Amino acid sequence: MFKPIISLLLALGLSAPACADTLALREDAPQRYVVKKGDTLWDISARYLKSPWRWPQLWRLNREEIKNPHLIYPGETLVLDMIDGEPVLRREGSRVVKLSPQIRPQQLDAAISTIPAKMIEPFLKRPLLLDDLSGYDSAPRIIAGQDNRVILSTTDVAYGQGLDAGGTWQAYRLGRTISDPDTKEVLGHEVTYGGELTVSKLDTISTLKVGKVAEEILVGDRLMKTSQFTVMQYAPHQAPATLEGRVVSAYNGVNEIGQNYNVMINRGLRDGVEIGHVFGIYRAPRTVEIAPKQQAVLPTQQVGRLIVYRVFNKASYALVMDASQPVIVGDRIAQPE
Repeated sequence: MFKPIISLLLALGLSAPACADTLALREDAPQRYVVKKGDTLWDISARYLKSPWRWPQLWRLNREEIKNPHLIYPGETLVLDMIDGEPVLRREGSRVVKLSPQIRPQQLDAAISTIPAKMIEPFLKRPLLLDDLSGYDSAPRIIAGQDNRVILSTTDVAYGQGLDAGGTWQAYRLGRTISDPDTKEVLGHEVTYGGELTVSKLDTISTLKVGKVAEEILVGDRLMKTSQFTVMQYAPHQAPATLEGRVVSAYNGVNEIGQNYNVMINRGLRDGVEIGHVFGIYRAPRTVEIAPKQQAVLPTQQVGRLIVYRVFNKASYALVMDASQPVIVGDRIAQPE
């Protein structure tokens, strides 16, 4: 059964480079696939499509469903079918019709994520980028540690001022100011996450106990209340052709960026960036000397792809999904090939 369907798809040209309205299936796309624990939506999409970000078309999702796609669970069997000459993926046992999102509240955490959750969770629950510093100076802060300690470790006692609630607080301090490499506009101010402290006694001067330490917690660090977060379910989809930008920084300031690295791009909510947007990463054209006083510009080359998972007003955080060469700060982002 598998070979005739794939043969038909090949005859229709679906394995060749895709035009705007035609999906390009992989030649080894399985007719049936059992979802496994640890799979991601991107992984499964890549099993079927040469362009994984075109997943919404394979599932025939509408605009709203891209933001709230079908939840897929380990153990479910996916079946590849044809509708009106186009490939469609469905759950086994469902009719070959347009599907609607299915919610299982009691198993929401068991649903597979769009991209590896462990790679982005820390970047979802921490304050990473401040649009301005208007509230920074008035935020609660650590004013002292036990025994005159300036650097605090796990189980150390700390004293804070300005806290208005108990529970767990995050310590952070100002880091780099991020500017647009083209316009020089300030995109935001990065904050460095130090760790977590739990309130032992809430008062004018509150007593806290250090719990988790990420890098280091210092006297003078500002405090922000820990908030609940969820890894959003969303469908990867390509960014519009009119939306371009640059990679402006990488986590921990690394110079060469590879697969599964977190980066910041200089486009955000005001520019139309959405969670789930997929961009191609392009190396700036290089000029070479081919003869005395004669130069040639090499073609622009796509060196990787990234997917946006957190959007601020002027900038966004994204995960590099694959890279054929090291990605470099300053590389251009645009609609993927």
